[in-house]
Amino acid sequence: MSAPTPAGAASARFAPAERYAELAALDDVDLGARLLAATPTHEGRGPDRLRAWARAAIAVGAEAADAETADGGEGGEGGAAEALRCAEPRVIESTGGLRRDEVLLAEYRRRARGGEVVLYTDALDYARAVAEAAGWAADFPRAAVRTAALHHERAHRLLHGPRGRELRRRLDHSAVAWGRLRIRGHVVGADEIAAHSYARRRGGMRRSPLLLTAAVAATLAHAGPPVPAPVPFPGGPA
Repeated sequence: MSAPTPAGAASARFAPAERYAELAALDDVDLGARLLAATPTHEGRGPDRLRAWARAAIAVGAEAADAETADGGEGGEGGAAEALRCAEPRVIESTGGLRRDEVLLAEYRRRARGGEVVLYTDALDYARAVAEAAGWAADFPRAAVRTAALHHERAHRLLHGPRGRELRRRLDHSAVAWGRLRIRGHVVGADEIAAHSYARRRGGMRRSPLLLTAAVAATLAHAGPPVPAPVPFPGGPA
């Protein structure tokens, strides 16, 4: 779970208040379409296409979350879900999430016996500080951001199976078309939108992680990634 940063990002300032207000007025489809528009390979895509892709990804993520809730966390995917349950990754907390080219809240590292999810506490603190600066502290307590990051990484694991194939089917993007032959292609960024949607639904969040991701990206574009001063946060891991 990350937000891109411009090369050479440096100083510690937050985005203007009006920028946060502009983002808060957008729904998840708009936020998802903006994420896609800023993703390489989507230059020249029309806004209607981007919104349709965002809407499809949001639906797949929400449906995956609902299926897991209904099935007690198993995801309704038979053997694949059982394998996920039996091989949950261990969670490691570390620092190093505030990087030159991104703010990384969490990442999954594939290993034997389920792998591991690394949660970057400095990046979690930064995301929380952005939420506070935007006036969204009540919607993004640190514990909720931590949990959303974990859900986000789990969603990516689910998207390596049937959920990912369903996402490609819904996106209906042709990488190759030759006569009647069509090969579905990967839409860069759609899996991120689906993972944010999954995390929001599983966490019961009023505001979307997509909004917080957009706000983090706005601060980085404005002035580069700060290293927030230590502050006390409620609660306690993407």
